[in-house]
Amino acid sequence: MIENIKQLLQNAELQQQIKEAINLAEAIKLITTVGAQKGYSFTQESVAQAVGKLMLEEHALTESDLLMVAGGLMPDCKCGLVYCTE
Repeated sequence: MIENIKQLLQNAELQQQIKEAINLAEAIKLITTVGAQKGYSFTQESVAQAVGKLMLEEHALTESDLLMVAGGLMPDCKCGLVYCTE
């Protein structure tokens, strides 16, 4: 299903409509409607879950990001401090 949604999102017109949507619920409704026009039978709930997964994939944290958030050392830091001042 995620691949089907990715395929739908290749459409520039749909992308523009999503950008103009007033909220996420409206964007999900658009995707569901366009999907139905293309022969897919998405529910709004399944589209919401898929969109959430796509958003997480797009914004995945790197190991370096995770170390900094968890209080680890910055990858290139040689000072040995948790909060690098260099």
